[in-house]
This record gives sequence, C-alpha cells and structure tokens, in this order.
Amino acid sequence: MKYLALMCVLVSPIAIANPLVGTWEFVSGEYATESGRVKASAPQVTSTKIINESHFSYITSSDNKFHYAGGGTYKVTGNKFIETVTLGNVDSLIGRTMSFTYEVKDNLWHHKLVENGKFIEYEIWKRVE
Repeated sequence: MKYLALMCVLVSPIAIANPLVGTWEFVSGEYATESGRVKASAPQVTSTKIINESHFSYITSSDNKFHYAGGGTYKVTGNKFIETVTLGNVDSLIGRTMSFTYEVKDNLWHHKLVENGKFIEYEIWKRVE
C-alpha cells in the first residue's frame, strides 16, 4: 500500500492530464492533395514528434532524405490538439493554427484534421518507450 501511495505522489499531474506529452514516431497517414488522397507509412516515411508541456516539434524524412521539420506551441482542450506552428521549413505553415481531433489508445495517437468541413489529414503515431 505504501508503494502505491508513493507512485501516486510521483506521477506528474501534467502527464495524467495530457496523454500526449512524450516522444512519438510516425506509423501511417492519409492526406488530401489536389489530385486526391494519398497514403504514407513507415518505413518509407519516418518522423519523430516530441511533445512537452507547452511545445511540440517534429522532423520527417522520406526515403531516407530530409523532408520537413517544424514546431511551435499547442494546447489540449477536450479531444482537440490545437497546434500553432511558429517555426519550420514549410512557409505556408508558419503562423498557422490547426485543430486536430485526437484519441490515444493502446499507445497509438490517432489524430485527424478537418477544416471547413473538408478532410485534410489523418495520422497514427506510436509512443516511443
């Protein structure tokens, strides 16, 4: 019983409140493009996303070549992960705020972006242990 009480004290309230804090690796995704939807998956696409209490960052490669990097601030409200991109190599994303619906189940983070009723992307990330 003492061990359980000690564990309860040591577990961060932030980690309990925010299941996204941690390091994640890309599993798969589906994206809207001008010519239709495209899919991507590891290992052709690799990406690591790091989430702390207030910021996120990611770096992505495709076929072992650098592709994207970015980061910024975020907040979690209910089932929404709302990120504001403040840096990166994709100019059209800088300053943009995007509101993803999300769910974490079995160490997998599923998130989906729909803007103005239009599908933009759906991704699955796996927690790195």
